[in-house]
Amino acid sequence: MHYPAPRLSHKRLTRIQPKHISIQQHLIPPEPSALPRSIPTASNIILLLPLQGFALCDFHGDSSMNNLFISTVVFTLLSPAVLAEETTQFDTLTVTARPPDMGSLEHIAQPIDILSDEALDQVKAASIGETLANELGVTDTAFGQYSSRPIIRGLGGPRVLVLQNGISSMDVSTISVDHAVTIEPFQAQQIEIFRGPATLLYGSGASGGLVNVVTGRIPEYIPESFSASAETRINSVNQEKLFAFRADGGADDVLALHIDGTIRDANNYDSADGKILNSAYDNNDINLGASWFIGRGFAGFSFGRFNSTHEIPLDPDDPDELPFIETTQNRVEFTGGLDDPLPGFSSLRLRAAHNDYEHIEFEGPGEPPGTTFINDEWEGRLELQHYLIGNWNGSLGTQFNLRSLAAAGDEAFIVPVKSHGLAVFLLEETDIANWHFELGGRFEHKKYEPTASSGFSSVDHGVYSVAGGAHWHFTDDHSLGLSISRGQRIPSEEELFADGPHLATGTFEIGNPDLGAETSNNINLSMKKETGRLSWGVNFFVNYIEDFIFLSEFDRDGDGAPDFVDDDGVAPGDLLLTRIEQDNALFYGIEAEAIFGLIQGANGNLDLRVFGDYVRGKRDGGDDLPRISPPRLGAGLLYNKAAWTANLDVINVFAQEDVTRLETGTGGHVLLNAGIGYGFRTVAGAIDSSVFLRANNLLDEEARRHTSFLKDRAPLPGRSLMLGIELNY
Repeated sequence: MHYPAPRLSHKRLTRIQPKHISIQQHLIPPEPSALPRSIPTASNIILLLPLQGFALCDFHGDSSMNNLFISTVVFTLLSPAVLAEETTQFDTLTVTARPPDMGSLEHIAQPIDILSDEALDQVKAASIGETLANELGVTDTAFGQYSSRPIIRGLGGPRVLVLQNGISSMDVSTISVDHAVTIEPFQAQQIEIFRGPATLLYGSGASGGLVNVVTGRIPEYIPESFSASAETRINSVNQEKLFAFRADGGADDVLALHIDGTIRDANNYDSADGKILNSAYDNNDINLGASWFIGRGFAGFSFGRFNSTHEIPLDPDDPDELPFIETTQNRVEFTGGLDDPLPGFSSLRLRAAHNDYEHIEFEGPGEPPGTTFINDEWEGRLELQHYLIGNWNGSLGTQFNLRSLAAAGDEAFIVPVKSHGLAVFLLEETDIANWHFELGGRFEHKKYEPTASSGFSSVDHGVYSVAGGAHWHFTDDHSLGLSISRGQRIPSEEELFADGPHLATGTFEIGNPDLGAETSNNINLSMKKETGRLSWGVNFFVNYIEDFIFLSEFDRDGDGAPDFVDDDGVAPGDLLLTRIEQDNALFYGIEAEAIFGLIQGANGNLDLRVFGDYVRGKRDGGDDLPRISPPRLGAGLLYNKAAWTANLDVINVFAQEDVTRLETGTGGHVLLNAGIGYGFRTVAGAIDSSVFLRANNLLDEEARRHTSFLKDRAPLPGRSLMLGIELNY
């Protein structure tokens, strides 16, 4: 759905950004006399592409003929764009997960992507992980249709923080891959992706990256008039039926109101390998928000209720077991802002939330409840933006967290534990000629208190993070960025206090309360051309992690082979015995994309995007790390004219053969996708609604995500058709 951009009470810096111009501006054909000499198109390629690219052949091997073929065809396609000299017009975007007045993408050296409007609509899926699975440098855990969490540059779990409006999702999705993230993708207005550490502002849990989902449930401006949106979709691959809506309005120039909700359900999905049994899901949520605007500030709150049931694809060796999880969550958020709160400070920003979360795991229909997870959590952050001190602009703040986590039942592999954390941080920036510099630091303290009956003692850690970056515009449209950070991560509850069977991954896990902090040393170098018919960007990154925390197979009896135990941890059994260990690890890789305006004019606009990414993860001794995403290469075409749009895109995922012990390799695959859409008016004025038809995996490829624990039993969905309609008032 397409929503109006927020008008904030405080000034925000923005960057000219080619990725997210609304394609609706092209849907009404202008009068001949009004036709511009150049029409923005290079940006639009990402609007309707689900970032799944267009690969020209299957690179499952190292064939030089394959490489020669794709190089020849790509450069043939690109030659018209290289000769073009027209310029492109752009919209502006702001990173809301940065402090006010420090959200300018133009100056941030760290790679940050923003998905909004049609770009976001095209990729929305059953989960946040699947929604972002084909973004540069991002994949997902793909544990069935519904349980999927983002993996950024090879790192996932507790190292990737998922936020809703700047506050953690506060679910238990980091504890196990079969646990879902309780954020509804179809109510996202904007999704911000930080590739690489974001520990300065959001803590040690963001040592690998950060995803911030902006919902707009707490209005930060008073709408000029009432607006409403609704969307419905049906999908052939799983008979999914979806209805989502939202509405915003204001009253008396002091009050803004919001409501949104989603209902959807899906059956078992079809793959190229057949129907994946026990993979259905359904969920619903309803959210209310309101804000009051008085003088120099505003205060707002929202309440949301989330319910879901999702099945876990069954184990072929145990067809009578049909596990599923029922989840319930109540979430309250508060946001407040004040201009000129104190002498020397330009703005104050407060965000806080409380989450009451519970999920119950069942072994099958009609079975009694199995394991129950309960998470009661508070989180808040206060930021103060100061006026210029010399040439430096900056923000300082504090963040707190209180959590009570408990699990009970046969598969409660983590002991009940309470935790509380407090952090302070500072981020400063300045401009000198064509250079932009950033410098910041953070100190964080956290204490864990396991229940007395667990046998574990209390654990507390104090960690620090420092980072700096420089961004140089050496020409009007070319820039070079360098970011360097050293950040420490506090071990998570499951890493410290795991002690029991984890059937979702087929393991018996033993935690380690003596773990030290994990230290990440990260360097990112980026170069990009930001404007024109041809725009491109490339990122190189290296992340050396000292005392990297990982789950390793355990040879307890000393016979030279990993042990297998039963549910009580006694050999023999069917569960792989594992324990948490530490060793140094190295991650490195590259991400690149280029966007070309091939055709522009009265006959329509045709754009081409090519992209690729690669990441490698190894332990200090040279052993490969498990579940590292293989390289990807792709491209896509987008055509639009008047009210019509069409896209064709393909992504080639290479085979992954760099695997660790007990891990199987994964073959490569090619995904071909296409779509067509038509825009129309629902009220007088510009086109504001649309109907679309999309086809995914047209080749019906047997595609398996190497990062998934279920890759051998649950491939990705096969050929599918999706029909949808969006209405805006």
